[in-house]
Amino acid sequence: MERTRSDERVKRLAAVLKSGAKLRTESCPECGSPLVEVKGQVMCAVCDKPVVIVRDETEAGRAIYPYVLSELEEVMVAKIDELTRILARTGDPDEIERLAETIDALMTVLRKGVELREYLREKDQPK
Repeated sequence: MERTRSDERVKRLAAVLKSGAKLRTESCPECGSPLVEVKGQVMCAVCDKPVVIVRDETEAGRAIYPYVLSELEEVMVAKIDELTRILARTGDPDEIERLAETIDALMTVLRKGVELREYLREKDQPK
C-alpha cells in the first residue's frame, strides 16, 4: 500500500516536471515532497496546493493575510446566507429586527475584509 502511494507521488511530480515546472530545493510542509515552481508560483505537485516561502516572522504574517481574509469572507457570506433564510421564514417583528441587525453587522465585517484585501493588494503592487 505504501509503495503504491509512493509511486503515485513520483508519477505526479514527474508529470508536473515534464509540463515545464522547475524543481526547487524546499520541501512541502504538509507531505515532505519536493516543491516545484510553475509560472512563478511555488506549489506542491503531490498535494496540488500553492506554498508560500517566507524568510522571517514579519513576512509570514503578511503572507497569511490573504488566506485569512478569504476564510473570513467565506464565513461571513455563509452566515449572511443562513440568517437570510431564517429571516425569510419569520414573521416576528423582534426577531426580524434582531436578524437584520446581525446581518448588517456581518456585512460590515465582510465589507471591511474586502477593503483590507484591496488595500493590501494595492500596497504590494510595484510602483
